[in-house]
Amino acid sequence: MALPLAGLNGDLLSALLQEAGCLGIQEVAEDLWTVYFPGDWQADQFKSLRETLQRQWPAANLSGIQLNRKPFEDWNAEWKKFFVPRQMVPEVWVRPPWEELPAEASGQSLIIDPQMAFGTGHHETTRLMMLTLMDHPPAGQKILDLGTGSGILAILAAKLGASACLGIDNDPEAIDNARHNAGLNQVAGVDFRVGTLADAAGPYDMILANIHFEVLRELATEFQKYLAPQGLLILSGLLQTDLPAIFDIYEAAGWQNAQRLNLNEWAALLWTPLHPNAG
Repeated sequence: MALPLAGLNGDLLSALLQEAGCLGIQEVAEDLWTVYFPGDWQADQFKSLRETLQRQWPAANLSGIQLNRKPFEDWNAEWKKFFVPRQMVPEVWVRPPWEELPAEASGQSLIIDPQMAFGTGHHETTRLMMLTLMDHPPAGQKILDLGTGSGILAILAAKLGASACLGIDNDPEAIDNARHNAGLNQVAGVDFRVGTLADAAGPYDMILANIHFEVLRELATEFQKYLAPQGLLILSGLLQTDLPAIFDIYEAAGWQNAQRLNLNEWAALLWTPLHPNAG
């Protein structure tokens, strides 16, 4: 799909495209993206996406959006051109299996096969989560990565010395990709499971949740059941405009904010239980 960016916010647009099932985004010009969707994507889904974008940006002219079908091989070749080794945050590099790191690379190296758009490290929310892991090393800790996607955060936590990491996602294809990526990185102590928070047997020393605002608001009272005393809850997937509501919800649920990180229009929040449950 050809998508002109005039009048649109790129960060928010990226999030909306991912929610719609986007497989990848290629920036072909400063104001033009090529957006890739699954081959079975239908005209009614395209119509629904246009309506969503029009509601978000009523004044934008979306007549330039075009839906074209390409063979899978074409998408695969174009995506490989886009996905090159990149330093996502200081001391963390991500590369695809077919590329080697540049000579100047140092720190942690993650191999991610980009079968999905989620969790390749390019999006601000994933990078914010990486920054929090680097600031709060999980060495020797038990980690839960909820909404694991490609498994990138669980794999990074394992490389930083976590004793055990469980990645959970409700998408079976995401879990298949996460297991594949864990094998590429040869990390031990990492497990992936299809499910939801209710399928995670705690307690965990750290919970990572890079998921949508609507899901995070519903889980505010549930997370403490799965977090060890003095544990750390890290949330992302949040626009800065979401933060007033999230602060109200989580503070009312007994959480205390320990840190806030911003990157462009996105934010990550670190929370500790206000009254840790010693049981």
